[in-house]
Amino acid sequence: MHTPSYRLINPQANRSFIFKWEAFDLTTRWHYHPELELIYFMQGKTNGVIGDGFREFQEGDLVLLGANFPHVLQVNPEFEKEQPEVRPFGLIIQFTEDFLGKDFLQKPEMKSIAGLFGRARRGLQFRGAATEEVRNQLERMPQLSDSRKLMSLLQTLLILAEEAGYDYLTNQDYYFDYSRDEERMWKINQYVYAHFADKITVADVARVANMSETAFCRYFKSRTLKNFTRFLNEVRIAYACKLLQKPGFSVTEACFESGFNSLSYFNRQFKEIMKLSPQGYRQWADTKNPGI
Repeated sequence: MHTPSYRLINPQANRSFIFKWEAFDLTTRWHYHPELELIYFMQGKTNGVIGDGFREFQEGDLVLLGANFPHVLQVNPEFEKEQPEVRPFGLIIQFTEDFLGKDFLQKPEMKSIAGLFGRARRGLQFRGAATEEVRNQLERMPQLSDSRKLMSLLQTLLILAEEAGYDYLTNQDYYFDYSRDEERMWKINQYVYAHFADKITVADVARVANMSETAFCRYFKSRTLKNFTRFLNEVRIAYACKLLQKPGFSVTEACFESGFNSLSYFNRQFKEIMKLSPQGYRQWADTKNPGI
Protein backbone atom coordinates (compact mmCIF):
# COMPACT_ATOMS: atom_id res chain seq x y z
CA MET A 1 0.00 0.00 0.00
CA HIS A 2 1.32 3.46 -0.89
CA THR A 3 2.19 6.06 1.76
CA PRO A 4 -0.88 8.19 2.58
CA SER A 5 -0.89 11.83 1.44
CA TYR A 6 -1.22 14.81 3.76
CA ARG A 7 -4.51 16.56 3.02
CA LEU A 8 -5.03 20.28 3.59
CA ILE A 9 -8.57 20.90 4.84
CA ASN A 10 -9.80 24.37 3.91
CA PRO A 11 -11.88 26.17 6.55
CA GLN A 12 -15.52 27.00 5.90
CA ALA A 13 -16.71 30.57 6.22
CA ASN A 14 -17.90 31.56 9.68
CA ARG A 15 -17.30 28.12 11.22
CA SER A 16 -14.66 26.69 13.56
CA PHE A 17 -15.20 23.22 12.03
CA ILE A 18 -15.99 21.67 8.65
CA PHE A 19 -19.55 20.48 8.01
CA LYS A 20 -20.37 18.43 4.91
CA TRP A 21 -23.79 16.93 4.20
CA GLU A 22 -23.44 15.48 0.73
CA ALA A 23 -22.57 12.50 -1.46
CA PHE A 24 -19.22 11.02 -0.47
CA ASP A 25 -16.23 11.71 -2.70
CA LEU A 26 -15.04 8.19 -3.50
CA THR A 27 -12.25 9.23 -5.88
CA THR A 28 -9.67 10.67 -3.47
CA ARG A 29 -6.38 9.09 -2.46
CA TRP A 30 -5.53 7.45 0.85
CA HIS A 31 -4.76 10.44 3.08
CA TYR A 32 -4.53 11.91 6.57
CA HIS A 33 -5.00 15.34 8.14
CA PRO A 34 -4.71 16.97 11.58
CA GLU A 35 -8.50 17.22 11.88
CA LEU A 36 -10.55 14.52 13.57
CA GLU A 37 -13.35 13.25 11.32
CA LEU A 38 -16.83 12.16 12.38
CA ILE A 39 -18.62 10.24 9.62
CA TYR A 40 -22.30 9.25 9.64
CA PHE A 41 -23.17 6.92 6.76
CA MET A 42 -26.75 7.78 5.75
CA GLN A 43 -27.23 6.10 2.36
CA GLY A 44 -25.66 3.25 0.41
CA LYS A 45 -22.57 1.16 1.07
CA THR A 46 -18.92 2.15 0.80
CA ASN A 47 -15.59 0.44 1.30
CA GLY A 48 -12.82 2.07 3.27
CA VAL A 49 -9.08 1.77 3.77
CA ILE A 50 -8.99 2.62 7.45
CA GLY A 51 -5.62 2.67 9.19
CA ASP A 52 -4.04 -0.71 8.46
CA GLY A 53 -7.07 -2.56 7.11
CA PHE A 54 -10.18 -2.64 4.91
CA ARG A 55 -13.75 -2.06 6.10
CA GLU A 56 -17.25 -2.00 4.63
CA PHE A 57 -19.68 0.67 5.81
CA GLN A 58 -23.43 0.84 5.35
CA GLU A 59 -26.41 3.00 6.29
CA GLY A 60 -26.47 3.86 9.98
CA ASP A 61 -22.77 3.32 10.67
CA LEU A 62 -21.08 5.97 12.80
CA VAL A 63 -17.30 6.40 12.86
CA LEU A 64 -14.84 8.77 14.53
CA LEU A 65 -11.28 8.97 13.18
CA GLY A 66 -8.57 10.68 15.21
CA ALA A 67 -6.06 13.31 14.18
CA ASN A 68 -3.61 12.20 11.46
CA PHE A 69 -5.39 8.87 10.98
CA PRO A 70 -4.86 7.47 7.44
CA HIS A 71 -8.13 6.70 5.66
CA VAL A 72 -10.07 6.86 2.41
CA LEU A 73 -13.61 5.92 1.35
CA GLN A 74 -13.96 3.96 -1.87
CA VAL A 75 -16.64 2.49 -4.12
CA ASN A 76 -18.29 -0.73 -2.98
CA PRO A 77 -18.38 -2.68 -6.30
CA GLU A 78 -21.27 -4.92 -5.27
CA PHE A 79 -23.48 -2.00 -4.21
CA GLU A 80 -22.57 0.01 -7.31
CA LYS A 81 -23.53 -2.93 -9.52
CA GLU A 82 -26.84 -3.51 -7.72
CA GLN A 83 -27.86 0.17 -7.41
CA PRO A 84 -25.83 2.21 -9.92
CA GLU A 85 -28.19 5.17 -9.64
CA VAL A 86 -27.66 5.60 -5.88
CA ARG A 87 -24.69 7.60 -4.63
CA PRO A 88 -23.49 6.82 -1.09
CA PHE A 89 -24.34 9.84 1.01
CA GLY A 90 -23.70 11.04 4.52
CA LEU A 91 -22.53 13.65 6.96
CA ILE A 92 -18.86 14.44 7.63
CA ILE A 93 -17.68 16.79 10.39
CA GLN A 94 -13.97 17.66 10.61
CA PHE A 95 -12.34 19.61 13.43
CA THR A 96 -8.98 19.95 15.16
CA GLU A 97 -8.53 18.93 18.78
CA ASP A 98 -8.19 22.62 19.72
CA PHE A 99 -10.95 23.97 17.44
CA LEU A 100 -12.42 25.88 20.39
CA GLY A 101 -9.10 27.13 21.74
CA LYS A 102 -5.66 25.91 22.72
CA ASP A 103 -6.74 25.09 26.28
CA PHE A 104 -10.16 23.68 25.31
CA LEU A 105 -9.34 20.11 26.33
CA GLN A 106 -7.66 21.27 29.53
CA LYS A 107 -10.96 22.38 31.05
CA PRO A 108 -12.11 19.93 33.74
CA GLU A 109 -15.50 19.57 32.06
CA MET A 110 -13.79 18.36 28.89
CA LYS A 111 -12.02 15.39 30.46
CA SER A 112 -14.32 12.79 28.93
CA ILE A 113 -14.09 14.38 25.46
CA ALA A 114 -10.28 14.48 25.72
CA GLY A 115 -10.42 10.75 26.44
CA LEU A 116 -12.63 10.23 23.39
CA PHE A 117 -10.13 12.06 21.18
CA GLY A 118 -7.34 9.88 22.53
CA ARG A 119 -9.23 6.65 21.77
CA ALA A 120 -10.09 7.94 18.30
CA ARG A 121 -6.41 7.78 17.32
CA ARG A 122 -7.07 4.10 16.64
CA GLY A 123 -10.37 4.83 14.91
CA LEU A 124 -13.75 4.12 16.54
CA GLN A 125 -16.98 2.62 15.25
CA PHE A 126 -19.92 3.04 17.63
CA ARG A 127 -22.56 0.39 18.23
CA GLY A 128 -24.04 1.21 21.66
CA ALA A 129 -27.50 2.37 22.69
CA ALA A 130 -26.52 6.04 22.57
CA THR A 131 -25.73 5.75 18.85
CA GLU A 132 -29.40 6.16 17.95
CA GLU A 133 -29.57 9.41 19.92
CA VAL A 134 -26.50 10.67 18.06
CA ARG A 135 -27.96 9.70 14.68
CA ASN A 136 -31.12 11.70 15.41
CA GLN A 137 -29.03 14.68 16.47
CA LEU A 138 -26.84 14.55 13.38
CA GLU A 139 -29.83 14.28 11.04
CA ARG A 140 -31.18 17.55 12.46
CA MET A 141 -27.89 19.45 12.12
CA PRO A 142 -28.16 20.50 8.43
CA GLN A 143 -31.22 22.62 9.25
CA LEU A 144 -29.59 24.40 12.22
CA SER A 145 -27.86 27.77 12.27
CA ASP A 146 -24.07 27.64 12.58
CA SER A 147 -24.23 28.54 16.28
CA ARG A 148 -26.65 25.72 16.96
CA LYS A 149 -24.56 23.34 14.84
CA LEU A 150 -21.68 24.00 17.23
CA MET A 151 -23.84 23.30 20.27
CA SER A 152 -25.12 20.12 18.62
CA LEU A 153 -21.56 18.98 17.82
CA LEU A 154 -20.49 19.43 21.44
CA GLN A 155 -23.53 17.48 22.63
CA THR A 156 -22.72 14.72 20.12
CA LEU A 157 -19.12 14.48 21.32
CA LEU A 158 -20.24 14.32 24.93
CA ILE A 159 -22.67 11.48 24.19
CA LEU A 160 -20.01 9.55 22.29
CA ALA A 161 -17.46 10.17 25.05
CA GLU A 162 -19.79 8.49 27.54
CA GLU A 163 -20.74 5.64 25.19
CA ALA A 164 -19.17 2.31 26.14
CA GLY A 165 -20.33 0.50 23.03
CA TYR A 166 -17.66 0.91 20.38
CA ASP A 167 -15.05 -1.08 18.46
CA TYR A 168 -11.54 0.00 17.57
CA LEU A 169 -10.82 0.06 13.84
CA THR A 170 -7.11 -0.79 14.19
CA ASN A 171 -4.95 -3.09 16.31
CA GLN A 172 -3.57 -1.91 19.63
CA ASP A 173 -0.04 -1.65 18.24
CA TYR A 174 -1.04 0.38 15.17
CA TYR A 175 1.17 3.44 14.63
CA PHE A 176 1.56 5.84 11.73
CA ASP A 177 4.49 8.31 11.71
CA TYR A 178 3.17 11.47 10.08
CA SER A 179 5.72 13.94 11.49
CA ARG A 180 8.05 14.39 8.49
CA ASP A 181 5.43 15.27 5.88
CA GLU A 182 3.31 17.18 8.36
CA GLU A 183 6.08 19.65 9.24
CA ARG A 184 6.56 20.72 5.61
CA MET A 185 2.83 21.03 4.94
CA TRP A 186 2.36 22.87 8.24
CA LYS A 187 4.94 25.46 7.18
CA ILE A 188 3.18 25.89 3.83
CA ASN A 189 -0.19 26.21 5.50
CA GLN A 190 1.03 28.72 8.08
CA TYR A 191 2.68 30.87 5.40
CA VAL A 192 -0.45 30.95 3.25
CA TYR A 193 -2.76 31.87 6.12
CA ALA A 194 -0.38 34.61 7.24
CA HIS A 195 0.03 36.15 3.76
CA PHE A 196 -3.02 35.22 1.66
CA ALA A 197 -4.16 38.87 1.51
CA ASP A 198 -0.80 39.82 -0.04
CA LYS A 199 0.69 38.87 -3.37
CA ILE A 200 1.91 35.24 -3.09
CA THR A 201 3.80 33.45 -5.84
CA VAL A 202 4.63 29.78 -6.26
CA ALA A 203 8.28 30.76 -5.90
CA ASP A 204 7.58 32.30 -2.47
CA VAL A 205 5.93 29.14 -1.15
CA ALA A 206 8.52 26.85 -2.77
CA ARG A 207 11.19 28.68 -0.77
CA VAL A 208 9.19 28.11 2.44
CA ALA A 209 9.05 24.40 1.57
CA ASN A 210 12.78 24.42 0.67
CA MET A 211 12.05 23.02 -2.79
CA SER A 212 12.41 24.08 -6.39
CA GLU A 213 9.25 25.44 -8.01
CA THR A 214 8.84 22.35 -10.19
CA ALA A 215 9.35 19.96 -7.29
CA PHE A 216 7.00 21.99 -5.09
CA CYS A 217 4.19 21.99 -7.67
CA ARG A 218 4.50 18.23 -8.11
CA TYR A 219 4.67 17.68 -4.34
CA PHE A 220 1.71 19.93 -3.54
CA LYS A 221 -0.52 18.37 -6.22
CA SER A 222 0.34 14.85 -5.04
CA ARG A 223 -0.53 15.70 -1.45
CA THR A 224 -3.67 17.78 -1.94
CA LEU A 225 -5.01 16.66 -5.37
CA LYS A 226 -5.22 20.32 -6.41
CA ASN A 227 -2.74 22.89 -7.68
CA PHE A 228 -1.47 25.64 -5.40
CA THR A 229 -3.44 28.42 -7.11
CA ARG A 230 -6.69 26.58 -6.49
CA PHE A 231 -5.83 26.13 -2.81
CA LEU A 232 -4.88 29.80 -2.42
CA ASN A 233 -8.12 30.90 -4.07
CA GLU A 234 -10.14 28.65 -1.75
CA VAL A 235 -8.46 30.23 1.30
CA ARG A 236 -9.12 33.74 -0.03
CA ILE A 237 -12.75 32.97 -0.88
CA ALA A 238 -13.34 31.53 2.61
CA TYR A 239 -12.10 34.83 4.07
CA ALA A 240 -14.21 36.83 1.61
CA CYS A 241 -17.27 34.89 2.79
CA LYS A 242 -16.61 36.04 6.35
CA LEU A 243 -16.31 39.64 5.18
CA LEU A 244 -19.53 39.46 3.17
CA GLN A 245 -21.41 38.51 6.32
CA LYS A 246 -20.39 41.78 7.97
CA PRO A 247 -22.93 44.63 7.68
CA GLY A 248 -21.93 47.30 5.19
CA PHE A 249 -19.05 45.35 3.62
CA SER A 250 -19.24 45.63 -0.16
CA VAL A 251 -18.35 42.93 -2.68
CA THR A 252 -15.54 45.12 -3.99
CA GLU A 253 -14.09 45.54 -0.51
CA ALA A 254 -14.30 41.78 0.12
CA CYS A 255 -12.50 41.18 -3.17
CA PHE A 256 -9.46 43.31 -2.45
CA GLU A 257 -9.32 42.65 1.31
CA SER A 258 -9.10 38.90 0.67
CA GLY A 259 -6.13 39.22 -1.68
CA PHE A 260 -7.64 39.41 -5.17
CA ASN A 261 -6.62 42.27 -7.46
CA SER A 262 -9.34 41.82 -10.10
CA LEU A 263 -13.06 42.04 -9.37
CA SER A 264 -14.00 40.00 -12.44
CA TYR A 265 -11.56 37.22 -11.51
CA PHE A 266 -12.83 37.30 -7.92
CA ASN A 267 -16.43 36.90 -9.11
CA ARG A 268 -15.51 33.96 -11.37
CA GLN A 269 -13.54 32.18 -8.66
CA PHE A 270 -16.21 32.84 -6.04
CA LYS A 271 -18.93 31.31 -8.20
CA GLU A 272 -16.75 28.33 -9.14
CA ILE A 273 -15.88 27.54 -5.51
CA MET A 274 -19.08 28.52 -3.70
CA LYS A 275 -21.57 27.75 -6.53
CA LEU A 276 -23.07 31.20 -5.85
CA SER A 277 -22.19 34.75 -6.82
CA PRO A 278 -20.84 36.94 -3.98
CA GLN A 279 -24.16 38.78 -3.79
CA GLY A 280 -26.06 35.51 -3.91
CA TYR A 281 -23.92 34.17 -1.09
CA ARG A 282 -24.64 37.25 1.02
CA GLN A 283 -28.38 36.80 0.54
CA TRP A 284 -28.11 33.09 1.37
CA ALA A 285 -26.07 33.80 4.51
CA ASP A 286 -28.60 36.38 5.71
CA THR A 287 -31.44 33.85 5.51
CA LYS A 288 -29.38 30.90 6.80
CA ASN A 289 -28.06 32.56 9.94
CA PRO A 290 -30.53 35.22 11.06
CA GLY A 291 -29.53 34.54 14.64
CA ILE A 292 -29.28 31.78 17.20
